[in-house]
Amino acid sequence: DLLPGWISSKDGTPIMEPTQPPSAGEYHMLPLGGIREQGSHKGFGFALMVETLATMLSGVLPSMVNPSALARHYFAAYDIAQFTEVATFKANMDQMLRTLRDTKPAPGHDRVLYPGLAESEEELVRHANGIPLHREVVDWFDDLCSELTAPSLVRA
Repeated sequence: DLLPGWISSKDGTPIMEPTQPPSAGEYHMLPLGGIREQGSHKGFGFALMVETLATMLSGVLPSMVNPSALARHYFAAYDIAQFTEVATFKANMDQMLRTLRDTKPAPGHDRVLYPGLAESEEELVRHANGIPLHREVVDWFDDLCSELTAPSLVRA
């Protein structure tokens, strides 16, 4: 039997009970870690890292973008220009991320997230609106500033 959370139905709903593997094409393997509650966000990030390093770094698109792509291998090297044109790599990376964003989400979810997307979006919000602080933290800083006769925090 497959363990709960290892596969999803064809529509993307995680199968959360032990099951025999369905027929080919009737299920999807979930990322390492299964569902998010089991750590899939880490497995998904790892899978994207391997896909990026093993395919696009060698100058080809991953199978998720080009199903007829040949198998490639990963080599631990970090100078992208030694493998492919940096501009091509960046364009291919953009295409892969667009493909992920355009993927139909699993039932009950409004979009597909990839590692770093939510954090990047939050960074933009915080640059525009500031970093939210708990009232207790602000009070502590105010008390410290008063004690040190330093200017208090600037309120936005």
